[in-house]
Amino acid sequence: MYIRRAYRHETNDLLKMTMLVVKESTMGYQENNEKKTYDMFAPLLQSGAYYLISAENNTLTGWVLIGKDYTAINDIPAGGIFSLFVFPEYRKLGVGKQLMQAAIAELKEQNYQKVLLNVFAGNPAKRLYQELGFRDVSSIMELNLD
Repeated sequence: MYIRRAYRHETNDLLKMTMLVVKESTMGYQENNEKKTYDMFAPLLQSGAYYLISAENNTLTGWVLIGKDYTAINDIPAGGIFSLFVFPEYRKLGVGKQLMQAAIAELKEQNYQKVLLNVFAGNPAKRLYQELGFRDVSSIMELNLD
């Protein structure tokens, strides 16, 4: 297995695939909606974010989308991990961990002093993030008014 930066011509395909896994990534909170997903991720890509991909025998096994985090509360330069996905048949084989380690190394190399990510309640990837040293710093709550 190898990890590399996605080539420019692969980015649109990766964005389309990202659109297909939003429901799973958000634990069902968001539907797979092409327009909403495009509106969420395209500006990140246009501002310099990029995908790292994992592949084995020329078969895509997963990806991570990384770049600068623009959260207003950052007082020091922060990188962001915006999407991590591993295809089901490659889960529990270390692919996600390798992608995350590569992402963290890239962001550190770019002189970011911290890395932020958002994870939805119930997402099993949270355990991986904690193993890598991430910690909870906030909680988003909602009240439906319907």
